[in-house]
Amino acid sequence: MKLVTGKAAATEEKPTAKAFEARHPPLNTVHIHSIYRRMDDFGQCMVSNTRMAARAITRRYDAYLRPYGLTATQLSLMGAIRKMPDAAVSELAETWGFERTTLTRNLDRLEAMGLVVPRRGRGNARISEITPKGQALITELLPLWRRAQADMKAVLTREGFSETLTMLKRLAKVQETQHERS
Repeated sequence: MKLVTGKAAATEEKPTAKAFEARHPPLNTVHIHSIYRRMDDFGQCMVSNTRMAARAITRRYDAYLRPYGLTATQLSLMGAIRKMPDAAVSELAETWGFERTTLTRNLDRLEAMGLVVPRRGRGNARISEITPKGQALITELLPLWRRAQADMKAVLTREGFSETLTMLKRLAKVQETQHERS
């Protein structure tokens, strides 16, 4: 094969399709779906599927709470504070699986709503306390939360719900991959 550059390339005749085909015989036809069968199936991706499931479940719970101006994340956060009243933000984030920035943003919103108040912890630690207004709202929302839980049990069946929770708790403990250990 001759490589032509510069002025010669501009003046050289372009090959016709027939000439090209004569020099380059056609490849056998390959259907796109057969290529994808050989690639990883990202429809089976654990990350994508858990995110989609988390979003769907969160939207479902949020629908129950929307009339009260609260999100499922915020109610979960209030539940976490109630269960661990002396926990700093970093400890809540670690224990309950919240992203620290998400937790802080939601704490700020809950404070603005008068549902939690900040108090000083050890050193510079930020600790939040549920206000009487927040306690009253939790008490009012517990029946809705229970209904949302029952709704999910109906979707998954009682056994499926229990198995899903067990698996989610197990997955929540996965912190490193084999790749990171080696």
